[in-house]
Amino acid sequence: MKLISRTLLSLGLTLLMLTGASAQGVKIGVVDMKRIFAEYGRTKEAEKEINDRKAQAKKDLDERTAKYKDLLEKFQTLQEAVQDEALSPQLREQKREEGTSIGQQAKSLERQIQEFRTRRERQLQEQVVRMRKTILEEIRELVEEMSKTANFDLVFDKSGVSLNGVPFLLHSRDAVDFSEDIINRLNAQGKGIEAGK
Repeated sequence: MKLISRTLLSLGLTLLMLTGASAQGVKIGVVDMKRIFAEYGRTKEAEKEINDRKAQAKKDLDERTAKYKDLLEKFQTLQEAVQDEALSPQLREQKREEGTSIGQQAKSLERQIQEFRTRRERQLQEQVVRMRKTILEEIRELVEEMSKTANFDLVFDKSGVSLNGVPFLLHSRDAVDFSEDIINRLNAQGKGIEAGK
């Protein structure tokens, strides 16, 4: 409830500033952060890198799972041999010991698989968060730089939504939306970096 009150208060103060300053000619810019993020080349590169790492993790996990299944099959075969009355008691005891050893290996590998899965999922999630944060920071810095150059007093993100899911910015003229300029400049900078490698 306090969060809603603070949001409404903040929105009210912003509107008060806008109406009070409108006579002084407040210059407002608009960007679509969601679109900028999606169309930025670095975002696509980051997504590809994450997908490659997910594919490698899946491959590693599949290899371990295949080994685990192989151990289970061996364990099952040994269990059946232990029950076979046609085998000598010594051979059945040998199969029982082998089965115990294989069963312990399978349990150990099962724990390793769970730990691997949990660790890798956490690492991938942390990497996604880091990459997203870095990319958003690059975008935010450029928005700020271009806003200063264009002399905008305020810049709104038209892709943002309020607490109840309604878009925060309900209308803006296309003339004040400089998302395309941001996208073009970000992607041009990225090409310059690649050329300099």
